[in-house]
Amino acid sequence: MAQVDTADGPLTNTNVSTWENTIMKDPSTLIIVAISPRYKADIESCVVNTRGGLHTKYIYSMMQHEFIQQGSLNFRFIPVLFLEASQKDVPRWLQNTRVYRWPRDTDDLLLRLLREERFVPPPVPVELTVFITPVVATP
Repeated sequence: MAQVDTADGPLTNTNVSTWENTIMKDPSTLIIVAISPRYKADIESCVVNTRGGLHTKYIYSMMQHEFIQQGSLNFRFIPVLFLEASQKDVPRWLQNTRVYRWPRDTDDLLLRLLREERFVPPPVPVELTVFITPVVATP
């Protein structure tokens, strides 16, 4: 299922409730945060949104609240920088997570969405052998 909050079409209050009650309440759902200068302006604006029902700021607040509730750990918000965007457009609380650039990081982004690793770690043996070597202090 895909949900989009865009400037091209208004969302109704019902859609925001659906977003909050389904997408935000399901911790297994990954959320792509499309970073652009306009997105930054929308979330930092003090002006009430008059573009006919966009709820960018409200959804942003819900994401930020979850981030804080998770102990400032990001488990599911995936910031993606589009061509006109730069690192300075990424919200401060998402600065310490992996930021993908579109279209350069397409492969890595798809792997993240599929929850797959690029490199498979080597298998760990069932029994580990630990060698302890005493260190002798020399005067």
